[in-house]
Amino acid sequence: MRYGGLEIILTIVVVVAAWHDIRTRHIPNWIPVSGAVLGLALQMWHGGLQGGLTSIAGAALGFGIFLPLYVLGGMGAGDVKLFSAVGALVGPSALIIVFVFTGLLGGLAAGVVAAWKGRLRHTLQQTGELMFAAGKIQWEHARAVTAAAGANPNALRLPYGAVIAAGALLSLAVRH
Repeated sequence: MRYGGLEIILTIVVVVAAWHDIRTRHIPNWIPVSGAVLGLALQMWHGGLQGGLTSIAGAALGFGIFLPLYVLGGMGAGDVKLFSAVGALVGPSALIIVFVFTGLLGGLAAGVVAAWKGRLRHTLQQTGELMFAAGKIQWEHARAVTAAAGANPNALRLPYGAVIAAGALLSLAVRH
């Protein structure tokens, strides 16, 4: 398996972000900002203006995908910024694959943690209610469900930066 500069930077960015998120439940801004800047620079280095546009499109897509989850209170701003930086590094097409892997791994991790804590049924009910409200564009209700879950001291919280890292690394392994 041969990696180029983008893949190496992507690996470093997501591993460092995951490590910080697991340790502190926070992703410092310097991590996604560095990833986005390096992604833009490397994409432009390899592809000129088109590479730069690819990087910007990937960053915008990553931001747009996770922003609603942040607005609903289900994810931190660091996760949104990290996914945007991943988009800047890989571009929009590859980001879709990262998103699918991240979603699958996040759902699997949440299910395992919920089952381990004996809260699988409750978690599935809350998730269903949240999805139903979001699907009907009942944002206030969706935010209330998320806020109630977050206010619970027993709430299950995943360091989603680690899940994003796993999705990004899995996508690299599959592509190479």
